[in-house]
Amino acid sequence: MYRKVLIAVAPLLLLLAACDGSGNSGAAAVPPTPPPASPVITTTQLSRATVGSSYSDVLQATTAAGTGPVTWSLAPQSASMPTGMALAGDGTLSGTPSNGGLFETVFRAENALGGKADVALDMIVYEPITYTYSPDAYENPDNDSYTNATDLGVLTSASPIVQSTPLSVTSQPPNPDVDFLKFTTSTVGEITVDVYFAKTTGKLFAGLHGDHNGYPEEKVKGLPGAGGNDNSIVLSNAAAGTWYLKVEAQYKNSTWNANAYTFRIRFSELTIGTDLVEYDAGTGGNLNQQLQAFDAGVPVSTGTWSVVSGMLPNGVSFSSNGTLGGTPTQDGLSTVEFQVDVGGRTAMRNVDIRVYDSTLGDYWQRLGEHRYYDAARPNGDGDFHEHYCEAMVVAPHPAYGNEGAIYVLGGRVSETVSNVYVFHTAHQGNADLDYKLEDIGRPLSSERQYLGAAFLQHSYGGYIYAVGGELWSDTAPSSGAFTCVVERMKVSDGSGTALATPGTWEAVASLPSDIGGRAVEGWAEMSVVANDAPADVDDRLYLVGGRIRIETAPASATYTKEFNDTVEMFEPPLTSTGTGTWYRKLDASPYTPRRFMAAGMINGKIFMAGGRSAAQVEGIVEMYEPDPVADNAALSTVGAGSYPLMGAVWYPAAAVHNGSLYILNGWDSSPAPQATAQVQIFTPNAGGNSGTVSQGAAPDAASGFHSAAFHDGKLWLITGRDSYVPTPHFSLRYTP
Repeated sequence: MYRKVLIAVAPLLLLLAACDGSGNSGAAAVPPTPPPASPVITTTQLSRATVGSSYSDVLQATTAAGTGPVTWSLAPQSASMPTGMALAGDGTLSGTPSNGGLFETVFRAENALGGKADVALDMIVYEPITYTYSPDAYENPDNDSYTNATDLGVLTSASPIVQSTPLSVTSQPPNPDVDFLKFTTSTVGEITVDVYFAKTTGKLFAGLHGDHNGYPEEKVKGLPGAGGNDNSIVLSNAAAGTWYLKVEAQYKNSTWNANAYTFRIRFSELTIGTDLVEYDAGTGGNLNQQLQAFDAGVPVSTGTWSVVSGMLPNGVSFSSNGTLGGTPTQDGLSTVEFQVDVGGRTAMRNVDIRVYDSTLGDYWQRLGEHRYYDAARPNGDGDFHEHYCEAMVVAPHPAYGNEGAIYVLGGRVSETVSNVYVFHTAHQGNADLDYKLEDIGRPLSSERQYLGAAFLQHSYGGYIYAVGGELWSDTAPSSGAFTCVVERMKVSDGSGTALATPGTWEAVASLPSDIGGRAVEGWAEMSVVANDAPADVDDRLYLVGGRIRIETAPASATYTKEFNDTVEMFEPPLTSTGTGTWYRKLDASPYTPRRFMAAGMINGKIFMAGGRSAAQVEGIVEMYEPDPVADNAALSTVGAGSYPLMGAVWYPAAAVHNGSLYILNGWDSSPAPQATAQVQIFTPNAGGNSGTVSQGAAPDAASGFHSAAFHDGKLWLITGRDSYVPTPHFSLRYTP
């Protein structure tokens, strides 16, 4: 919240020595009278108001004993308050505002001795919840693109850009309105944007866009503000150039939203450029890292540094000249907010400090910029990607030899997609591809999310299998339309050598469309694991958990989220032209039915962890050892009582490595689920009937609704979603 405090005091009265009639000027001077003590204003922000609704808030201040009471007024330099609002002498703000907008008001508190203090506080008046969209003054012509953006002029530290009268946007089909608002900066600095709006049917999405190699792109997404309303955007060390504020209304679950908003954009030439400091204890030596500040793009060599919040890692010191030193003794990632003061101007920034030992493992690293690959752009730098609810699998690829590549299938961006990508590491020899998602031009037969995937190498070729999923949706979280489709794409020959170009997707046997006469709408939110055996006759896919129905009855709009409580086994065809067969295992409650659980096969046994059951978010581990023959019941099962509990999570990522199941992040069990940042490692004993749960180093970002894969002995986190913060502009790699 924008707040500025100004102290106003009575002038000093200097009593000069009196002169007697003889002209004697040697009399002692009378000490000057000290200025009256000023009140201390404690109000830092005002509650939001709404047009047509009664409003009340109270300004607060303290004053020294014997100097009260405090009387409030609107300072002479203040803008007017909203029509319909009044300020009482005791600090009560009340009334029913009749006009919406951003009002930059300055209030004055004065005590009985004449001591005064001023405070600048924003009065934000939202349009009513029943707001009806009408085009604003900037929509003729329509400012719905970079080309047609409204030009707001030049932004400087002395001239912030303030939109006090509300603008309008709507998501109503078929002609949703999006606003692009352009401004320019002439030096490097920090851009801060505050967008004010009331959350109605949906919310507004705000983002700061700028240039990258000649192409505009979103740099920072707005973070939610007060009560789920408003957005705040901060971009440190922003380059000089042209910038765009994009604002659009949310369209969600077949409902549209019309909204009004105001905003303020500020700029500071002083900015902190450092965002990450890493120290490898395995290399020895002391930490000696200078944090870097810039003033209009020029490195600052002077200035006073301090820690605002957060804790330095144990063993790390920080000096007022901005140097981190010492010998860190605490592994992991610490976030510390630093401040630099240069000539009375200040800049603040959160800086991550990572301490790890590369000789011991158990650490994360940031790699790449979280981009799609676009061969037509410089350095192959496509757009930043927001990708989740996909399937992920490692399979042969001509650029990766025996280790294979990470394939990403379907999922969601702003809507469900059918694209199939390869996420490239640095092993393929083309730096332009490093850590980017490349569309391989082999889309699935339909857009899908919440699907399963696995790779099987047969004697007649190696195939990626895509299993079930939920069909296309342009709203979150669900379309409610599931599918039974199973298809596969050939990526290697019979010896496992990657094909130069993958084959096209071909249908194989569909998943069952009924269970005991009960119609199945489709299969989604499940786990799929593979047993890639030496002989084709033993290759298997297994499906566990998930949902088979979203509605109690078709078109009922009653959602019981019916769970799959079976184990489905697929015997692949023994030739390239067959379709294979699905079998339903004849087990009575072999596991706790749940969706979005982690699962992996270790030594022929399927271990299932976490997930969301009908009762709760689970922290249990269970085991199912399948009989690989037809619909035979399990060879053995082990219930949750034999395994330790883990942290309860649903829709984490999961991958098997060296006999352990790695369970990455996921959403927790709180009433309003939060994405977590954690690595839980389940390791079964030799017989698989017990095991241990341990914790690995926490990743840099929380997420859920995602997949992960081990590639070249490292665990990769490249997708995922946290509804409360923007997706980081980097991918993560974990070394066990």
